[in-house]
Amino acid sequence: MKRLLPRFGALALVAALVGAVVWLRPEPPGPAPAPQEILLPEDFVLQYADGSRMWSSSDGPRKSYLVSRVLAELKDQGLSFDQLRSSRSVVRTTIDAKAQTVAAAVVGRLVAPRRPELGAAVAAIDPASGDVRVYLGLSRGADLAGDEAKELPPEIVRPFTDVGAPNLVRARMSPLDLASAYGTFAAGGVRQEPRFVTSVSGGDGAELYRKVGIGHVPFDRQVADRVTAQLKERPGCNGVACVPGAHQWTAGYTPKLAVTVFVDKADAVADADLARVVWQEFLSSLAG
Repeated sequence: MKRLLPRFGALALVAALVGAVVWLRPEPPGPAPAPQEILLPEDFVLQYADGSRMWSSSDGPRKSYLVSRVLAELKDQGLSFDQLRSSRSVVRTTIDAKAQTVAAAVVGRLVAPRRPELGAAVAAIDPASGDVRVYLGLSRGADLAGDEAKELPPEIVRPFTDVGAPNLVRARMSPLDLASAYGTFAAGGVRQEPRFVTSVSGGDGAELYRKVGIGHVPFDRQVADRVTAQLKERPGCNGVACVPGAHQWTAGYTPKLAVTVFVDKADAVADADLARVVWQEFLSSLAG
């Protein structure tokens, strides 16, 4: 009997790791059929940016953090859950299906197998529009990507204080808000508020909502370009503008995507470089 115990322990560990990866992985994007083909009475659907299916109100009460965030934004725009159902709405979100899937695969491979207590979040934003392209968290207890404000190390804050724009960051921020802040450099000094929804149409095709982006300019393009040039020279960034090695955080951007990675409960020694590795692997996998 004693000889079997180590084997049972190993099997339990494998089962836990597989469960974490399966729980993290988003549903594969489905095709984009016409609204009348996918919606029953009193139903509505959320779509990825390419029109593939993300979620439907017929899927049941359980919702991912991403779906909950989309629904919260819709409510802020005056579209309640019941209104969306009664109008059989089709909601086109800003989320990139490929990028979301890549982020889930990278976090599932690099973070989930390490230790059960580790959490992680990846948030990515289109700097020019504020469209949220990736919103992903590995944590069973909280929405690490957007609802949890975590302490920022000085290295992450310094680029903003150096250009006289400390108001763009706070002592504690979520990965989503930090990605939005760094996106200001990528957009040449224009700050866009992050948005999850592009448009909403009713089952009859009538447009119920369309996103309108209004940016503000905390500093000019010359300042933004100077910071970008400095961040590209940092070791460990492979020529991409980033702030690596900030323990639990890595933040940076390309011209088309501002990306923040946060690793919760990271060990200062064992996980010291994990956020940077996840950040780089996400970008390289997305480009590949």
